[in-house]
Amino acid sequence: MEVKFHSLAHRDNLADHFPMGRMLNALVNRFSLLMLVTALLVAVIGTDVAHGTEPEELAPGGTFLDDDEMQQEGFIEALAATGITKGCNPPANDLFCPDESVTRGQIASFLVRALDLPPSAENGFTDDDDSPHESDIDALVAAGITNGCNPPDNTEFCPERAITRGEVAAFLVRAFGYETPPEVNSFDDDDHSLFEPAIEALAAAGITAGCGERVYCPEREIARKNLAVFLVRALDLTPNTPPARPRVIGEFTTFHKCCESRVTNIHLIADSVDGAVVEPGATWSLNDHVGQRTAAKGYVPAGAIVGGELVAEVGGGTSQFATTLYNAIFFAGLEDVYHRPHSIYFSRYPLVREATLGWPLPDVVFTNDTDHPVTIDTSHTGTSITVQLVGANGRRIVETSTSGSATTSGGGSGTVTRTIRYQDGSSTFESWSHSYNPIITDPEPPPPPPPPPPEPL
Repeated sequence: MEVKFHSLAHRDNLADHFPMGRMLNALVNRFSLLMLVTALLVAVIGTDVAHGTEPEELAPGGTFLDDDEMQQEGFIEALAATGITKGCNPPANDLFCPDESVTRGQIASFLVRALDLPPSAENGFTDDDDSPHESDIDALVAAGITNGCNPPDNTEFCPERAITRGEVAAFLVRAFGYETPPEVNSFDDDDHSLFEPAIEALAAAGITAGCGERVYCPEREIARKNLAVFLVRALDLTPNTPPARPRVIGEFTTFHKCCESRVTNIHLIADSVDGAVVEPGATWSLNDHVGQRTAAKGYVPAGAIVGGELVAEVGGGTSQFATTLYNAIFFAGLEDVYHRPHSIYFSRYPLVREATLGWPLPDVVFTNDTDHPVTIDTSHTGTSITVQLVGANGRRIVETSTSGSATTSGGGSGTVTRTIRYQDGSSTFESWSHSYNPIITDPEPPPPPPPPPPEPL
């Protein structure tokens, strides 16, 4: 059941029904809020991440493993530094669970730690006796920040229920004493919400800018990462974004038969690329890095396409590594500068989303359009080759689609698309189309003529 607040002045049910109760309640709550804010200012000034002080330098990736490169990571770190959050997976507490919804019990603990509220001897509700947040819930009741979740009785708190953005606005307005500005309508989607005054107060205080253009999403459950932003702004803490923790941002594996001569070439070119580092903003070429494949370097004759025909050539087969690398680049969301698919279709590669290699062309060229170095890691087995790109790409999301069909003998065509979505809501769209030629083969020689019939005796 959703909590319904009749107005910002609604502190308990008694105050709703008796005028003298409203006056008394308002005086008590204003005094309580003044004391809370005073204590809060003293606490905040003494922290390492308080506004105006230099935050502690963090190790790459910071405190938690699951919020790396999120826009909210610096806010989460600020909460962790003050002890307001401890993580979501005790006892390890190396995760924050940023996308999980906040429960009403959890927000009680967040606020009690943020405001340093004293414990209460009163047992405010009947449904939180087994909750790890019970003592914090009782402290919240004593401070006048919550009434319960089942008005008018308000005997329950619903500690396991996810809290909505509208409810959070009411909690924070009560906790920090924000005033509702007159005749302001910041959002279009809260006009019929009981939480509209609290939402307007939160917006006026600079705690929220909404969840989109002129929308606040009052009925949406609030995620832990978004609550972190609200609390850091309310407490005037300084976000502390750690250096990026390198991770695999793109990888791909292709497979081949064991023990063929082309495998020697695939492993050799993979080993020569392993560990290559592409700095931010740099453009990297596979041919420039490896050089021409020659017998002197250990490359051997193997199958290659020359003039539309399959022939044996020194360094043949390295296009399989080029395809594997290209797909790792593709799924990392990095900028494709140059590549060219094969002229003949091979079923071991994705349709169109593949690359051939020659000297000095074709080549595989990409730009590291991130703010961090990208390391190319390669590995191989007797039947596979894998490329991993390790870096930090701002949590780009890559979506792809493929249409068309082809066969080695008959050729064909297809189209591949790539959409890259960024954390700021922007996106880019790319499309590649390619046609494959049928393979050229020599016609089979005619069968030999039958032997002449035996001569009669």
